[in-house]
Amino acid sequence: MAQPAARDGTAKWRRVAKKSNYNAKDLMLGSKETSLLVETYLGRVSPLECDHLGHMNVQFYVAKVSDAAWHVMASIGITPAFIRERRQAPAAVKQEIAYLKELLAGDLVRMESGVLEASERKITFFHRLRKIETDQVVMTSKVFTVNMDLDARRSAPLDAGVLARARERLLAEDGL
Repeated sequence: MAQPAARDGTAKWRRVAKKSNYNAKDLMLGSKETSLLVETYLGRVSPLECDHLGHMNVQFYVAKVSDAAWHVMASIGITPAFIRERRQAPAAVKQEIAYLKELLAGDLVRMESGVLEASERKITFFHRLRKIETDQVVMTSKVFTVNMDLDARRSAPLDAGVLARARERLLAEDGL
């Protein structure tokens, strides 16, 4: 029989932590790192996304990160309207991905994303994909971007408000 959750919710997160190799304090709702992450994707693995080995193919991890990028960008003020009006947007120049666990057809997943670094012309975004049933991290990704003037097709300084919001939301990489 499952134990009732403590009033502060810690019992649930301690059970999750035992399963997922994370410290309960790192998973607590309301912790600094958790509050800085934005839920950017919620879905399931389609059988059509699986390859001949039976697990989700790498191209679909990248597609989910690409979809998630729009939500994390919006969290710092880079919305579709902002891009259309200001004619500038982050352009991905490098991506690092760690595949940690396999995903199978039907697995439910959740992506959380945030900002790792922000400077005058560059933002590095972090994405973490979790399998919902186990709360295990199955993939992490860093996407390095350069702010681009869409008309000149050259790098451009970030909008001051966007840069300020990005810096307010910086994640500590060692806490991820």
